[in-house]
Order: sequence, then C-alpha cells, then structure tokens
Amino acid sequence: MRFYYSSILLLTVLTVSSAIAHGRVETLDGAWSLQSGQYLDENQQWVDYQSRGLTAIKVIAGEYFSFTTMQQSEANAPTFWVAASGRLVYDDTTYTEYPTLNSFDASASASFSFEYQLEVLENGQIAWHTKRIENGELKELEVWLKR
Repeated sequence: MRFYYSSILLLTVLTVSSAIAHGRVETLDGAWSLQSGQYLDENQQWVDYQSRGLTAIKVIAGEYFSFTTMQQSEANAPTFWVAASGRLVYDDTTYTEYPTLNSFDASASASFSFEYQLEVLENGQIAWHTKRIENGELKELEVWLKR
C-alpha cells in the first residue's frame, strides 16, 4: 500500500512539474497560504509582509477567488487587515482579479492583474509566485503555497 501511495505522489509531482515546465497550467483551484510578500506603499517604500505580521489564505474555485488577510502581533490576537472576493480570469502566465466584494476602497469596475509562475518545491509542494504591476510599476510581490 505504501508503494501505491508513493507512486501516486510521484506521478502527481511529475505531472504538475511537466505542466509547469511546458507552460501549461491546468488550474489554480485550491487553497493557498501566503508565505511571504512585499508591497510598495503610498510613500514609494517597500513594506515586507513579515514586518507587518501579515498572514493570508486565498481560495480559488473555477472562475472565483476569495482571500482574507489578518495581521498577527505578539501582544494581541490577530486582527482583520483586508479581504476580497469576486471573479478571476487567468491563463498560463497572468491572472486578473475582479473584486465584487471587498474591504478596501475599490470601485465596482476595479481589477488587479498579476504575472505569475508556479514552482514545484523539493518536498512536492507547489509555490505560486505573483507580482502585480500597475502602469508599468512593480507594486507587489507574493509567494503562496498550495495547502
């Protein structure tokens, strides 16, 4: 039985690795946990997510996404930071979120586009590297792990 599960795991990793290597992504569906990131703030300074104690989970199901970000601190319980949900459109290298519900000041026509790459790590986990560029300027970098 152990051989069977090891074989299934190896086949899955090889299939995903092959799809990634050939530029084909079958799906981003699933739950993702934020591992690291940084964003360009209103003062044009890079802010590391870890310095803010930010943690997040993003769920993608078909053409829809939802994420919630919390701020952790040593002294207090986690506090709400930001959340959004809505439609999602993606291909092999870019994806765009169209939030219909959100906790930030975005208009109903707002969208957020990201370039991305998937990476199969040595332990078989899938890392999702994203970067958001607005008007030719890099605004945000994130790394997510598939749960």
